[in-house]
This record gives sequence, structure tokens and C-alpha cells, in this order.
Amino acid sequence: MHETLVVVAVLVLTAGLVLGLAAVTTGWMIPGPGRDKVARPRVWGYGALIGQAGIGTFLFVGPLSGLSMEHVPYAMAGMGVFAVGLYVQRLATRTSF
Repeated sequence: MHETLVVVAVLVLTAGLVLGLAAVTTGWMIPGPGRDKVARPRVWGYGALIGQAGIGTFLFVGPLSGLSMEHVPYAMAGMGVFAVGLYVQRLATRTSF
């Protein structure tokens, strides 16, 4: 089961990285109802990349690394980085700073 969870996590993180890189480099985002709310796609892409780094750190240093509690501070730092990425994505919906 652990291997399945790792594969799913890698696939989801890779998809997020591809979408973030597409937004940063070209300004393209997946069409949909949420796309209309984003005023700055490139900023949204940077937020997505930051968020993927944070959630990847959390997953692979925390729950998917085993039952050891020695890496908990690093996993929680990953959650903090993920929250910063969400904040940057939220800033991308504003029309002015």
C-alpha cells in the first residue's frame, strides 16, 4: 500500500508542477470556472510551484517516510511553505496589490 501512495503522490505533485510551470512560462491555465477569478496567471503559477514544494516536503518527510517522529518539524515547515504558496495564489486573484 505504501508504494501505491508514493506513486499517487508523485503523480499528483508532477501534475501540479507541470501546471505551475505552464502558468509561469506561458501564462496558460486550465480553462474552467476558477480561471476567471485569476487576474495574474504567472503569479498563480509561482504560488502553485511554492505550494507543490511545500506539500511534497510534507508528504515525503512526514507521513510517507515512516513512523519516526524525528522529522516532524521539517514536515510542519513543509506545511508552512504550502500555506505560503496558497497565499501567493490568493494574491493572484487580486486586481491590484
